[in-house]
Amino acid sequence: MNVDLPLGALWSLPLASVRTLAMFMAAPIFGHNAVPIRIRVGIGIVFAVVAAPLAQSAAWVGDGNSLAMGALIANEAIIGVSLGFGLRLIFMVFAPLGEVISIQGGLGAATVLDPTYGTSSPVIGTLLQAGGLVLFLAVDGHHAILRGLASSFDRLPLGESMLGPDQFSAIAALGSSVFEVAARLAAPVMVVMLVTNVGVGILGRAIPQLNLMAVQLPAQIAITLIMLTLAAAPISEAIIRVLNQGTERAFAAVLGG
Repeated sequence: MNVDLPLGALWSLPLASVRTLAMFMAAPIFGHNAVPIRIRVGIGIVFAVVAAPLAQSAAWVGDGNSLAMGALIANEAIIGVSLGFGLRLIFMVFAPLGEVISIQGGLGAATVLDPTYGTSSPVIGTLLQAGGLVLFLAVDGHHAILRGLASSFDRLPLGESMLGPDQFSAIAALGSSVFEVAARLAAPVMVVMLVTNVGVGILGRAIPQLNLMAVQLPAQIAITLIMLTLAAAPISEAIIRVLNQGTERAFAAVLGG
């Protein structure tokens, strides 16, 4: 007995796997350097197996033409990487934010190895990034990423959709918003440090014998640490709000709407 299966249905799982694995390699949390590659691949394949039956099958695969199939695979990889890169851009807000706070707070020389990117970064930035990942997991942000990936199969059907200039422009706009958000979050620290420097300058004028270099740096570090401690709750709420809104914007940029 012969069983005829649509060629598009047979390609649903491989194409879904390509999109899913590409996103998991580029996205935050799932694509973190601390997550072994075999774990990422395993989670991606399991998710693709679950999502493939729900996804719309590729309507055309070029009748088995290798070039057409290669183009379909490359297109799904581009979609997956674009989704992951858009999400990763949101988490890049911690780099300039930590840089500004560290320099303004006298901790610019204190750097540690960033496990996410494998480079040296200010200790405040690494601390904020680790805290942001924990907060994102606490509010089920990883589930939001999986739901967004699942919805992409409806918004961008397998083998039938391509990203256009509008989507890439929207992703680029996400990058510009990173610096805007970082400036807003760092504004209170910058204002307090300005007042501190002015106060130290006035103190130096009033007491010429005072060694300003021996007073200014410890004062900046102490005030910065006190501010971060006292403002831990508002900072956490602001980070959660930024990450949630950024996740929605990242998916809207690629999927449209």
